[in-house]
Amino acid sequence: MSTRLPSGLLCGIGIAIGTFGVATVYGCNAPPETWLDKCDPAFPFPPPDCLPDAGSDADADASDPQAACEAQGGECVEIPDDSETPAGFWSPVPWAVWIGPAPDIPKGCPFVGGEQFKLYAGLTAPPMQCDPCKCQDATGQCSGVPGEITIGAGMCGAVGVPSLPFDGPGGWDGTCTDANALPAGAQCPPGSGVPCAQSITFSALPPPVNEKCDVKPSPIIKAGGTRITEWETSALACRSSLDTSLCGSGDKLCVPKVLYPYRQCIWQKGKHTKCPKPYNWELPRTMYPFQPKESRDCTACTCGPPQGGTCNATLRLFDDGACSSEFMKRPISSVSGACDVIFPAGRAMGGKAVTDHAYIAGMCEAGGGEPIGEAVEDDENAVTLCCRESYIFEE
Repeated sequence: MSTRLPSGLLCGIGIAIGTFGVATVYGCNAPPETWLDKCDPAFPFPPPDCLPDAGSDADADASDPQAACEAQGGECVEIPDDSETPAGFWSPVPWAVWIGPAPDIPKGCPFVGGEQFKLYAGLTAPPMQCDPCKCQDATGQCSGVPGEITIGAGMCGAVGVPSLPFDGPGGWDGTCTDANALPAGAQCPPGSGVPCAQSITFSALPPPVNEKCDVKPSPIIKAGGTRITEWETSALACRSSLDTSLCGSGDKLCVPKVLYPYRQCIWQKGKHTKCPKPYNWELPRTMYPFQPKESRDCTACTCGPPQGGTCNATLRLFDDGACSSEFMKRPISSVSGACDVIFPAGRAMGGKAVTDHAYIAGMCEAGGGEPIGEAVEDDENAVTLCCRESYIFEE
């Protein structure tokens, strides 16, 4: 028996089939008409005329119509009566369903028909566990010279003493220069007997430029964090290979006799609050695919601007203008200027240079890496299970 289904219906069937893994998915771009055996066990919603009847295929032993079913390890059960339940299509043939703690779900089905689906309930999905964000060492560039260099005719800190400029030429980059050189024995003022070269004062270096901090990459941080998804309860539905028509009655089907924790259950897509008889032994169970609707994530890691970065360099002083006879060198920085005593007083101040620029990294504050979003049950693919009472002990 087969039927011609319009492609629009196959689109809907494709969704149901894809969710529960019962048949091949057909996309919405399928040909206008497709042949599919509507009574095939893999068909998700077989019509009522596919159910067995009490016609010529009924068991030959009319006095004991259940014998053939029981001989194969089955039992005759009622077809679901959904006359009092909300509109919808309940699966007419019950499946053997294991229901229990999610971690204990069986690895396979004990029945020849094989696995139909796995579903879950009782979602635990805490916010994303985000890895801490970290920053690489700050980087920056240092160059330039002190904004002002002077020679004083007195000790450092003396007030009212004459001073002479000892800066380099305009646009000086720190290379050797004899600009503003002072010969040995120069007096300030001339003829006063007071040596001009008694101290040298210089201002701070220019601060760093182009400072930045990059996010510190690592496999853990790159992954963003960890999503924890756990379920309290799971359900494993198993198909049967029994001939459902063995009971010889149009209102009963031959299905495997199951022992606890397996149950004979029917299902319907969606969330439902009432079960058809006789599958109303317990309240309906709404179950979901393992993968929830997921929006959990971590915000991107960021690094703020460096704080506290400085520039260091070396100031070199020479007797001659060619910078070949060095008599003094000292570290200078962008933090502050300084003043040094010249010894001996009145010596020649020929050349100068600023060398060895170095950037001293500041600290960057990491930001981001905060959990956002949530995970919730996939209501669009929810399934309601309704079950008959199970046999706790084998008869």
